[in-house]
Amino acid sequence: MRSQLICFVALLGSASPVTPASQDSAAVSLISIVLEKKTGDAVQTVDPTHVFADGDTVRFRLTPAVDGYLYVMDLNTTGKYEVLFPRPETGNDNRIEHGKRYLMPATDNGWFEVTGPPGYEKLYFLLSPAALTMGQLQGRTNSTLPQGTAPSSMRPRCNDEIFKARGDCVDATAGPKAVAPGEALPRDLTDLANGASRDLKFTNSGSGSTVSSGMPLTGPVVYEFLLAHK
Repeated sequence: MRSQLICFVALLGSASPVTPASQDSAAVSLISIVLEKKTGDAVQTVDPTHVFADGDTVRFRLTPAVDGYLYVMDLNTTGKYEVLFPRPETGNDNRIEHGKRYLMPATDNGWFEVTGPPGYEKLYFLLSPAALTMGQLQGRTNSTLPQGTAPSSMRPRCNDEIFKARGDCVDATAGPKAVAPGEALPRDLTDLANGASRDLKFTNSGSGSTVSSGMPLTGPVVYEFLLAHK
């Protein structure tokens, strides 16, 4: 997917420990997410709402709190939609186990390069307790998008107060989000996601995020991760 994140998604069960953010004790934790940026040989954890520049390289660290299967789809800022994982280029073993740590991507020199028109790269994360067939979830492009869907014209904006305080450009609209009520989803996600996707909760610690739900993972749920870049 040359236009945006020019790597494919894979999983690797080895990474440094991730500390989940605190959350409501009534919520059932699903997965913890840490976003990292590489500059030269240095790797740093960045806020999930960080606004990246063209050419930045990033990756995700994931710690699931449930057993199941992970699927990742991408809607880039040009309007192209495709399944990133699983696919033949990255292997088909997308089984995840609670408590294990995964890198995304996990290929040699496994980093995403941020490129393409400024905006919000929308990554759809789908967690399912049971494996889905590729007949249910196809790696098609714009044909699976709702009619009339077009790339967002919105552009990330730095929070001036945070930028002045620490020199970090962040946009509160970026990071992991619940699917908004009434939001038009690609057809395959609309068919698969159940009501639990509307019941997700997100806790941001600044160094990572935790996705939780008011109910156990009994069927596929979908959430979004908006990766902002200028």
